[in-house]
This record gives sequence, structure tokens and C-alpha cells, in this order.
Amino acid sequence: MSLRAFHLVFILLVVLGADFFGAWTVYEWRQAGNQLILLLGIISFLGGLGLAAYSGWFVHKMEQAHLQ
Repeated sequence: MSLRAFHLVFILLVVLGADFFGAWTVYEWRQAGNQLILLLGIISFLGGLGLAAYSGWFVHKMEQAHLQ
């Protein structure tokens, strides 16, 4: 597995983890009503979006550098 492929798989797993954590915190917030839990969920979703944008940037840079 190339370094590029490993990087993309790792980012995908982290984005999925952030999204699942965010979904869990929203569920817990609906049950308990704790605002801190909701804030953690929002931060988690934003982090997942940021990492997804980063992966797009990374793929673009690798294509410009002609790396496989």
C-alpha cells in the first residue's frame, strides 16, 4: 500500500470516527439535554468536514506532483 493510499484510508477512518462521535453526542444531548455534549458534537462534525476538505486538497496536490 502506497503512502498516498494509507494517508487517504487513515483520513477516511478519522472522518467516519468524528461523524459517528458527533452523531452519538447529538443522541446523548437529546436524552440528557447537556449543552456541553452538543458543543462537542458540533466541534466533531466541523472537524470531520475540515478533514474531508483536507483530503480533497491532498488528492489535488498529489495529482499536481504526479505521485501515485
